[in-house]
Amino acid sequence: MRASFLLLGSITFAGLAALAACGDASGESMFGNPKGSGDGGDGLSTCGFGCDSGTLQGDPLAIETMRIEPADGVLTVDPGKSASQTFKVFAKLKGFTSEQDITARSVFYVPDNYLVGTFPTDGSATFTTRLPATATDPPQRGGKLTVQAQAANGDGSITTVTTSLTVKLSPISMVQPGASPTIGNDAATKFTGTPNAARNPRIAYPNDGVMMPPNLRKLDVHWDAGSGNDLFELAFVGSNSTVTYYARCSGGAGYQAGKCGFELDQKAYAFIAATNNGGSVTLKIRGTDNAGVTYGESTPITMNFAESNVEGGLYYWAVITNVIGKIMRVDFGNPNATPEDFIVPPQSGLDGNVSCVGCHTLSRDGTKLVASVGGRWDGRLVYLNDLNKASTDPGWASQNGAPTGAPAQNRVQFASFDPTGAQFVAVYGDIGNVGKEAWIGANELLPKPSDMPTDMDPNTLFFHDGTTGLRASTKKLAFKPDHPDWSPDGQMIAVTHVGNAATAAQRPTRSGIDVLRKQGADWTPETLVAGQNGKNRVNPNFVPDSSFLLYTESTCPDSNPDGDDCDGDSDPSARTFAIKPAAGGSPVALANAGTVGVADGSATETGDTFPRSTPFVTKQNGGTLLWTTIASRRAPGYKTKGGAQLLWMFAIDPAKVLAGQDGSYTAFYLPFQDFGTSNHIGQWTEKIVGGNAPPPPPPPVPPPPPPPPK
Repeated sequence: MRASFLLLGSITFAGLAALAACGDASGESMFGNPKGSGDGGDGLSTCGFGCDSGTLQGDPLAIETMRIEPADGVLTVDPGKSASQTFKVFAKLKGFTSEQDITARSVFYVPDNYLVGTFPTDGSATFTTRLPATATDPPQRGGKLTVQAQAANGDGSITTVTTSLTVKLSPISMVQPGASPTIGNDAATKFTGTPNAARNPRIAYPNDGVMMPPNLRKLDVHWDAGSGNDLFELAFVGSNSTVTYYARCSGGAGYQAGKCGFELDQKAYAFIAATNNGGSVTLKIRGTDNAGVTYGESTPITMNFAESNVEGGLYYWAVITNVIGKIMRVDFGNPNATPEDFIVPPQSGLDGNVSCVGCHTLSRDGTKLVASVGGRWDGRLVYLNDLNKASTDPGWASQNGAPTGAPAQNRVQFASFDPTGAQFVAVYGDIGNVGKEAWIGANELLPKPSDMPTDMDPNTLFFHDGTTGLRASTKKLAFKPDHPDWSPDGQMIAVTHVGNAATAAQRPTRSGIDVLRKQGADWTPETLVAGQNGKNRVNPNFVPDSSFLLYTESTCPDSNPDGDDCDGDSDPSARTFAIKPAAGGSPVALANAGTVGVADGSATETGDTFPRSTPFVTKQNGGTLLWTTIASRRAPGYKTKGGAQLLWMFAIDPAKVLAGQDGSYTAFYLPFQDFGTSNHIGQWTEKIVGGNAPPPPPPPVPPPPPPPPK
């Protein structure tokens, strides 16, 4: 079911919080001169704000201290309505004795979280909360924002001061539209009876302790009904909003039979998540029946919401059937974006023999993509060097995955761009008779027949030109590398150090993690996590500031180091670890991120593979957060899934990881993905280039410069 905003008739809204403001409301300047100066030595200026057009005895006036009033204010607004708050600015000038009101010559602006509200474009002093003007506008929200004021000094320099404003929403209650039986406006009265533990519902999703972005846009809640319950109260209680829903247990299509599910849409999610950004919300579900004599209540869970949005473009691989794979993309930071098919073989511009394309990576600026065709023993090159072009453009694919010519002679299986996009590093570790289930000759590749690369040495990193996509140089190693990842600072390349060279690149075994450091024009390898009997460590990925990297570790069952359950593909035991890129570093298990959910039952393995970091470090209550996606085999709550793996996401506190602690939070699944496909390898880039979604609302226009003192 989808949450909708049907207000109960008996809602009581809190009034606006009273906020103090003081000073001269007229805005006229009344600064005093220093004692003994000016007219008669009485400390009062005879020429208003400073003499000689912003000077005092020839010296430019300078602001010594400045503040905004009210400081750290709170404003409460009713959902569906707007509210306002007028601010004042007070300053003390250098050489003057008293603080005065300079609001009239100050300009105001909201530099962050402007979807909560803003000031007029002329920079005047009244803040007003925002309401959506059209159906496609982002929904109303509360939250904490920065109020910025600026004033000019006599020498033309600008003084800036900030404070915070927290906008709270009055409590709101809603009922499920179309519920059967219909839910009346008296639903709240059904929960005033006697508690009965036998009726207690159980929350199955989200996971307790999860951290979510305020711009996720949708949220699913799943629960077990409890005995005899058919009416439920879902209460989300945070410091900036209290949102209560009354619903039936009707998950409907896409949910397991007999399980309850409720979907919060973008408007509802904004009331809860964006409004409480940087804080937490407690969710508790109560259950009863229409008689309301007794009720049960769940154990509450805590959901955390990040201070800042997650931005960037996400490209991921979706398996349609066993032989067809496509690349999807979504602009995560755009509230108007939905997932779109990006490369669906055989799409315009690709060779007609291409039926599956994946193992992709993007340049950091989002303008270039490299991908591989066909998987094991294939790897023909697909290269797009300008994603501003449409797929119908004849030059859309610089390399089109053909079985002859450059695409076949420059094969790749995994790749990574340098920070500028000028080149990418790739591996190609297959020959026809290598790997489990190999069935073609040593000197053959798929499709048969097809052209072969000149250099087939698997102990090689291949550096490709960022314009043509073709091989430009090589780095020979003493081991077989896999899964290269170029650090955002450009100084390191992390690789899987394959322990069993007789494996295909997509299924390496007995592996560890190495990093190659840039030494002039060369690269020097260094072991970070050595291979270990019974373990397989693969898929390194740097976080956006290069301070540490993530990787996948599997534990091999039955002492079989080369089995299907320990080959780096979709191992059931796979978990995410972190390590600093320095010799002697200690791996940190991100155990919170690997916590199973209620719907996993007695299962303890999550099958988390291919950790991929978003491109930005975000602010979080004086610290920072990082975000990572994984492909996971765990149960998506009580939703049904058609594929083996889905994309999940979790936040990381990097300060904890760097201190050797588990800085991860419990994970959540990406609600916009298709649950009927198996989804893998969520590659991130700073922005989507050439997308079809309408652009997000722009930030407000900065105010004009503050006027000079007079």
